Formats: sequence, structure tokens, C-alpha cells
Amino acid sequence: MSDAPLDTPGARLPMREWAYLHSGLEWIYDHEVPAAYRERAVNKEKGGYWAWYIREGRVWVITRSGKKYEAGPGMWLLVPTEQLTQHFSRDARILSLHFLCQWPSGENILSGNGGLVFNGADHPLLERRATQLERMVRRHIPDADRRYYSCFSDYERFLSFHLLFQQWLVIWFRIQKENGADVSRLLANDDRLLRAMRCLNNAPLGEGLPHETLHKESGLSEAHLNRMFLAEYGMTVRKCWERRRLNAAKSQLETSLMPIKEVAYALGFRSDSHFMMWFKQHTGKRPKEYRQIHRTLTR
Repeated sequence: MSDAPLDTPGARLPMREWAYLHSGLEWIYDHEVPAAYRERAVNKEKGGYWAWYIREGRVWVITRSGKKYEAGPGMWLLVPTEQLTQHFSRDARILSLHFLCQWPSGENILSGNGGLVFNGADHPLLERRATQLERMVRRHIPDADRRYYSCFSDYERFLSFHLLFQQWLVIWFRIQKENGADVSRLLANDDRLLRAMRCLNNAPLGEGLPHETLHKESGLSEAHLNRMFLAEYGMTVRKCWERRRLNAAKSQLETSLMPIKEVAYALGFRSDSHFMMWFKQHTGKRPKEYRQIHRTLTR
């Protein structure tokens, strides 16, 4: 199989609709797997995609349904997006990428769970681009395995990272397509829905659900917009907004040292106690507990 640019048409959409996809790097590293991560159960049903290139050692992934994926040196494991248990040998060293490629609703771009194992020699450019990206990022962000997404940067540097990531993403997408994956869904043809979703994704979280802007952008009443959201995305406008707030809260707790009270205010909560109750209701853990768990484990 070659690494030539994708030339099969696949799902076809207007360019403006592909532009609504959100794709970006969440973290990247190239080193040994920390002991705390060698044997553990994880839920990868949401939050994007993970790709591991095995430098040394071996890795086994067993999904909740019992399917097993195994990879050794020189192999890629595209991690299935479902509940699973991961096992790494003690000498395991991997090149790891965690990234997003999602519709505005937060749904991953591909149908199925995306799990795949193959020899790196079949697609050498995938490892080459990932290695170039990791080295470029590490020069400027030494702890990119923990803080890449929350680090500050100027636009020129961001573009240099993002361009190389997008080149890698093209190869990843083509490999998935060649192995039977397809686009999970098409975006709505109704521009009003797209404008409303863009409004939800861009509005400052600290200012609350943008009711007036949503009405202005879509031209729809709240009730009508909710009906359309339920039909198209399977959730109300409020639920979509709350999911974005929850993802932002998790990201801040995982990657920053911002006091919990400041995280609460930044997300539009009037008190940290209200935020703590809300967060526990959605995750089963208090913010402090969630932070301790995720900062104890090095990715």
C-alpha cells in the first residue's frame, strides 16, 4: 500500500461543511510507558482517537466485547474507541498520539470503533510524520504528553504544529478508509443548525448558554431549535452546551494547576460548591479527586 494522497471520493460534502469538522492534537509523546499505565481499564468511547507506534516491547488491548488487539516493535495500534483494558510489557516504549477529528456535535468522524493493527513498514510515512511532529513539539513544549493542548503559543507556531499534524491525519484517514471504515454521518443540510452549533462551540463558557445569539444566528425559537437538535444530534441544545462545559472542566483539571474555584468561575458557575456538585453528578468524582487521579498518572 502506498502513502500517496487520498484520491478516492468517499463521502462527498460541500467544502463549507467539511470546514465544520474539529480536528486537533491533544497530546503526543515518544518514550517508555509509565508503570501506572501498563495495566489498567480505560473508557475510550469518547474523547477522540489514540494511535500508538510500538518502538520496543509489546502491547495488548482487550475490549469489553472480548476482542483482542496485539502489537509489537515496528507496528501501529490504532486504539479502538470503546471500553477496554490495556496491557504493556515492562520494556514498552511507544510513540503515542491522542487527537480529535469530530463533527460539531462531538461525534467521531468514523463509523465503528476504529481499532486496527498493522506493520509500520506498510505505511512508513505515518511514522515519519508522527516522529517529525513529536520532535518539533518537544523542542518547544517539553511536557507535551501532559500539557500540549493547554500551552500558550503564538499563531505562527500553532500553524506549524497543526500543518504537520494535518499531514499525518490525511494518512491516518486513508488507512482507516482502506480497512473498511467510513464517515460516521453527514452533517445537516440545514444551515440554521450548523450556525447554531458553531455558536455553541465558539461562545465563551463563562458567559453561560448564549440564548440570544442562538436565536439571532439560527432565526429559530428555543423550542424549535431543541426539536431540530434532538432529531439531528440526539440531544438538546442545553445538553450539548453542558457536554462542552464538562469536557472543558476535565481538560482544565487534567492539564492545569488552576485553582478549582477559578475553574468554576471560568466555566460560568457562581460558586465552587455548585461546580463541585455538578461535576460529581456528571463524573462520579469531586474535582479535586478527579485531578489527583489524572495528575498522578503520566501519559
